[in-house]
Amino acid sequence: MSDFRLRWLLAPFAVAAALAGCATPGQSLVGADRAAVQARQGAPAERYPLAAGERWLYPLGGLQQLVWAVDFDAAGRVAQVRQVRTAENFARVRIGVDTQADIRREFGPPRIVMPFPMVGLVGWMFPYLENDLWNSEMAIYFDPQGIVRKVENGPDPRFLGGDGFRR
Repeated sequence: MSDFRLRWLLAPFAVAAALAGCATPGQSLVGADRAAVQARQGAPAERYPLAAGERWLYPLGGLQQLVWAVDFDAAGRVAQVRQVRTAENFARVRIGVDTQADIRREFGPPRIVMPFPMVGLVGWMFPYLENDLWNSEMAIYFDPQGIVRKVENGPDPRFLGGDGFRR
């Protein structure tokens, strides 16, 4: 294959990568104020109060696998920027302690909410890239009082092929 053809085939991927890099919140925001973050990233999808500040959530991409949290300190400056849908963050979910509000503040909106009436739980499904590679889905189950009772992960059914029932 000629260099010209190879560059022509790879050009759309290079453009997509460049655009994605511009839209992704990053560590360069640390120290910025709310106005600067909003000017660069736009309005957040969700806002949550924190003990010493506020969290803005930015879900990115159509697959709902990436959710960036921008945490502000009490002075209104960015203290931390991180991708929250990771195996490490899901491992911090506390069964019997965390509530639906805690989970929503940490991971953003679930892709789907499914009732499981036979066991009296409601499952929130959160797609994510496990190890930045595998299309996975974390399921967090709540009792009727909204307390986490179970957490499990597996492959994201949207990528299994065939007729996956959760779309």
